[in-house]
Amino acid sequence: MGKLKNFKVILFDLGGVLLELRDPISTFRLDIDASEFLRTWIMSPSVRALESGQINGEKFAQRIVAEMELPMDWQELLRRFDSWPAKIYPRAIDLIDRIPSTFSCAILSNTNAVHWERIDVPGNFGNRFDRYFLSYESGLLKPDRESFLQVSAGYACRPEEILFFDDNPVNVAAAKKESINAVCVQGIEELETALVNNGIVGTP
Repeated sequence: MGKLKNFKVILFDLGGVLLELRDPISTFRLDIDASEFLRTWIMSPSVRALESGQINGEKFAQRIVAEMELPMDWQELLRRFDSWPAKIYPRAIDLIDRIPSTFSCAILSNTNAVHWERIDVPGNFGNRFDRYFLSYESGLLKPDRESFLQVSAGYACRPEEILFFDDNPVNVAAAKKESINAVCVQGIEELETALVNNGIVGTP
């Protein structure tokens, strides 16, 4: 078990960390690699409008097809986008259960109403998370600093007392600028290793 730090809040991104996503390159028929996709997607005006609750899925699909010059019509894009989230990683619930109750656990996710309702995270995880910071409800998006500040304000804690896991390096870098302890992980195996290394859970 790693050296225990004075963390109070264990904060998780959803997609790519606890939730398996289908490969975006094949899903959206892109001509870029995964790292470029992560940078492009998170700063896309169309994506930000959707995930901050400003537009619906149909309007998003129409905009993103034009913005990214995708080789499909907006109806096909919307179908592909809806199917992008695959499933909660099978080991995710057990892993969260291993986190001691002395820590608060929360989700910080750029998401939209359609995906959130279909995935049913509260239904899958029960009461394992005590707060959900969802972009489409708050209008606050990663990597903007306000999205991270809402968490420390919500828990009345210092940023240094938050341990955050995200699959996007842009979000991790932004969180670190706010003095949050942030770790970039891809999938449940890397998440488990990071939790062990930070002294949150023991080796299984």
